[in-house]
Amino acid sequence: MDHPDTAGPDELTGYLVGLWRELLDPEGTGLPEIAPESNFFVEGGHSLLGVTLLARVEETTGRELRLVDLFKHPTPLRLAARLRAAHPDIVIAQ
Repeated sequence: MDHPDTAGPDELTGYLVGLWRELLDPEGTGLPEIAPESNFFVEGGHSLLGVTLLARVEETTGRELRLVDLFKHPTPLRLAARLRAAHPDIVIAQ
């Protein structure tokens, strides 16, 4: 296993965009089109899928988020900012 590196702004946001795509487009059709500003709930996400997303974030970063965090910060860009604000030393496990 590689050693994790400190997650820079682009890396963390990119990781979250990938999670959004994986969970919101499991068939890999490219729809919905996911960008850093894509709202999880507008693009078809729901609270149960949100719990899955947050569990994946915790597995990869070791940082726990609450579902309310996803409701308040529903885009990859905003959730990444929330994670970095609370955990400036956040890393993404490789």
